[in-house]
Amino acid sequence: MRTMVGQLFRYAIAGGGAAALYAVTYILFANMLLPHGYAVAAVVPAFFLSLTASFLLHSRWSFAGHGAREKGVGQPLRFTLVQMGGLGLNATFTWLVTAVLGGANWMALIPCLILTPLATFAVQRVWVFS
Repeated sequence: MRTMVGQLFRYAIAGGGAAALYAVTYILFANMLLPHGYAVAAVVPAFFLSLTASFLLHSRWSFAGHGAREKGVGQPLRFTLVQMGGLGLNATFTWLVTAVLGGANWMALIPCLILTPLATFAVQRVWVFS
């Protein structure tokens, strides 16, 4: 249990950096580069920048000493699949908050930065970095 708490703590710190990158990229695209009403499209570039940073941080630090590291594409592929699930969650939350509920673009970041990381941590721990 103590090991998992340490991993969750490191995951939160590393994820905070990746989340900040996601948030800045999302807001830049949603508020400045895309037409009004297209906030969901901002999820894609934000996701891919965050994905790259996230894999590097989590594979080398968050889950250091947990499970095995594989050579080849297996582990990065599983990581990407889990993160694609996170992309789906973020797109859904963004659509619900901005299009359905009419909330401001920044409001979509609340579920994206709280709920999605909790879900992806659980899956990464048991499937990607086991």
